[in-house]
Amino acid sequence: MNNKNHGLACVLALGLFGWVAQASFATGGPSGREVADTLQQKAALSALAPRSALNAIAQAGERLVVAGVRGHILYSDDQGGHWRQANVPVSVSLTGLCFADASHGWAVGHRGVILKTADGGQSWSRQLDGFRAAQAILDAHRDDPERADEARRLVDEGADKPFLAVQCLGGERVLAVGAYGLAFSSEDGGAHWQPARELQDGSDSRHLNAVERLDGQLFLAGELGGLMRIGSDLHDFVRLDEPYDGSFFGLIASLRGSLFAFGLRGHLFRSADQGASWQPIELATSKSLTAGTRLSDGGLLLADESGRGWLSRDDGQTFSAVSPEQRFPLVALLATADGGSLAVGSNGITRFPPSALR
Repeated sequence: MNNKNHGLACVLALGLFGWVAQASFATGGPSGREVADTLQQKAALSALAPRSALNAIAQAGERLVVAGVRGHILYSDDQGGHWRQANVPVSVSLTGLCFADASHGWAVGHRGVILKTADGGQSWSRQLDGFRAAQAILDAHRDDPERADEARRLVDEGADKPFLAVQCLGGERVLAVGAYGLAFSSEDGGAHWQPARELQDGSDSRHLNAVERLDGQLFLAGELGGLMRIGSDLHDFVRLDEPYDGSFFGLIASLRGSLFAFGLRGHLFRSADQGASWQPIELATSKSLTAGTRLSDGGLLLADESGRGWLSRDDGQTFSAVSPEQRFPLVALLATADGGSLAVGSNGITRFPPSALR
């Protein structure tokens, strides 16, 4: 697949402002010492994990779960007052989380990793990695010589491509997407994963950074202006109008059915017709927009790379600046029942309290 360098677009898209290649083998490093395989090495317990770089946040019933670098996954049963570290079988950086219910959830990350939990995020098992993903892509394209050649290169390159987002689709159905158009789905809770061929082929090898659901359909955002729609059954792929040629890092669906796409240098667009057309929304920032969520009362909250928040109470017609308790680069937001939002990023965990969002 094409290995393009798109500067900040790639840097932001590939997880917490940097895609650091992680060793896929256990051989001697420059000092002659063995380097542990991050797919085989368990995440180390650390008292500093809540303040480490975190990339994803989700809710499992009443429990909060966050994930980030070195395989760190933490969970809280008191709305973020205290955090406990989960048992994780890998030490790769994790970039996405979703939960189907209070018990069953998935985490995705670097080196093609997909993890599953059945106990609300306390312990995790590995379901897929980049080696098996590459082989599955090759097996799926053996009848197409051109695609098969690309797939063989994936196999030769090994487990070096990250998943960047995961979406629970209801019941045991899950979709994971990532770099260079990587897209895998499962119909049985992850017991079997297979390439989502229509989405993977239609993405034209662009990084897929985010997935959002709206009116029974899935919308995806990615690099080079990539905006796409596909049915919840992962068929009927459509390439949407691309209002600019920079990367998109996220999508938010509003209660009124509007869809918002945000990305580099403060670019924000709104669609009222399921992506058929887009209108630009001006923000008083040129910082890249890196996270977003719909609040419990229907408001919309975005965050930029400086850690500043942007709040809308009129379905995205206008936005005003707001601040979290601690300001640092933010990567993911999660609305909380009290009207605020939890946020994670380069320095761990912070929040936008309800008082800041009134």
